[in-house]
Amino acid sequence: MHLELDINVNNIPGIYNSHLLRYYAELDPRFPALALLIKHWAITNGINDSMNGTFNSYSLIMLLLHYLMCGVKPAVLPNLQYLFPHRFAQFVNLDTLLMNADIREDLPQRPPNTATVGELLVGFFEYYATFDFDSLAISIRAGRVFHKSELAQNQQRYCIFIEEPYDFQNTARCVRHIEPIREAFRQTALALKHPNFTLHDIRVNPGTDEVE
Repeated sequence: MHLELDINVNNIPGIYNSHLLRYYAELDPRFPALALLIKHWAITNGINDSMNGTFNSYSLIMLLLHYLMCGVKPAVLPNLQYLFPHRFAQFVNLDTLLMNADIREDLPQRPPNTATVGELLVGFFEYYATFDFDSLAISIRAGRVFHKSELAQNQQRYCIFIEEPYDFQNTARCVRHIEPIREAFRQTALALKHPNFTLHDIRVNPGTDEVE
């Protein structure tokens, strides 16, 4: 079994992020399933390489979270930082972070999203194929997109801006080459319009698990 791990040393926001992502993954199994597919797609399309000016893996997860919160109706995931600031805000003491609490009963009632993993994957690519990265920034914390003109002057220069949920910096600051990213989203969204497309046509390998 091959297992990759990230070791966190003196990176406090990283601990909060891991805590937040764990709860999102627990709320809906479609989120981690989609994350694996999208990461593989990005690798095979050459846009998951922060050393060479494209996305790091964390930014891909943030793109997916934004889509599941704001890009599909009804939303797949709620905004946990807004609903539970006492659990997911940046001022929560690290010693009090709860890793196994069940928050489902505390969630407000909302209409369910019954889309399959496959349907959500199609929607993800269609959403970002037309997303205006030049003008808009993404905030998971606020659960919205906003115009880059609202950013500090030194942050408006980035090709893509995805706000880190805890230190508010740009998780996509490594992106220097936006055209390959745009083209990958566009070509994938176009391929998905073919009535007989498969995941292999869009350079995604689902492995042994069936994706409906």
